[in-house]
Amino acid sequence: MKTYILILTMMVPALLLAQPKWKKTSKPKQIDLELFHSTMTANFPTTESLHKGDFMYEISHRFLPSIKDGYDDYYGLDGPARIRTALSYGITNRTMVTLGRSNNTDNVDLRIKQKLLQFRSKTMPMVVSARAGIAWNTEVPNGLDISKTDPDNFQYYGQLILNTMFGKKFGIGLVPSYLYNSFIYALEKQYTFTLGNYYQYYFNRTWSIWLEYNPIITGYRGVIRLDETGRSHNSLTIGVDIETGGHFFHLFVTNNARLNPSQYLVGADRSASDDMWRLGFGMTRHL
Repeated sequence: MKTYILILTMMVPALLLAQPKWKKTSKPKQIDLELFHSTMTANFPTTESLHKGDFMYEISHRFLPSIKDGYDDYYGLDGPARIRTALSYGITNRTMVTLGRSNNTDNVDLRIKQKLLQFRSKTMPMVVSARAGIAWNTEVPNGLDISKTDPDNFQYYGQLILNTMFGKKFGIGLVPSYLYNSFIYALEKQYTFTLGNYYQYYFNRTWSIWLEYNPIITGYRGVIRLDETGRSHNSLTIGVDIETGGHFFHLFVTNNARLNPSQYLVGADRSASDDMWRLGFGMTRHL
């Protein structure tokens, strides 16, 4: 009898240790909505962001001669061109920062984008983001006795970004934008408010077509350089995207050769109705 008691005494702790340990499991973390394929269109931000720790390189060209100049100017590709380069970094999965430069007035641009809200739906999902930026115009025109660091050389802007997608094929974006100090050479500070919008249809993971329109609702719509005359016009851009191997290629026609937001938001330097279209392209590479 004592032998059986001894055996049971040794087995009970072993059986208790062998029982499964039930732990309270936490709910799986919900993945952020990703509607558009890229963090930007040719000229506007989307609500998408880089993943934490990722980089993105950008280069864009807007050729100044118009397509109608014909073969002698190679339909505008002989240039000259406005050029922008930029580097972006994902601070978190919902926050990214970008530093870029355009050769138009040597405009240096620093901006941050934050994903704010997500509304999940099978028929009409929606994401809301915001972007804020500061631009520094470092070119000093001949004859002006001002410093590069003069406060008048700085511009500020804010944008609200709303994206939705129908059937994972047709995306719509609205980007109401406000720019302060639209014309840096004005005696009094100017502002411009626009209601940017874009539409993109994805045929597959490689090809898509899109249209962007940026009407000026109120505020300044004049020139941005001292060597320009006239007024600015609503921007219109039509193009195709090609996605491959982490690259996004934008190929398009546009009436606006301005690139950085503090310049693009003032409007196009030519009218779309005057047959003054020019070629442009942009490329981003996710690293």
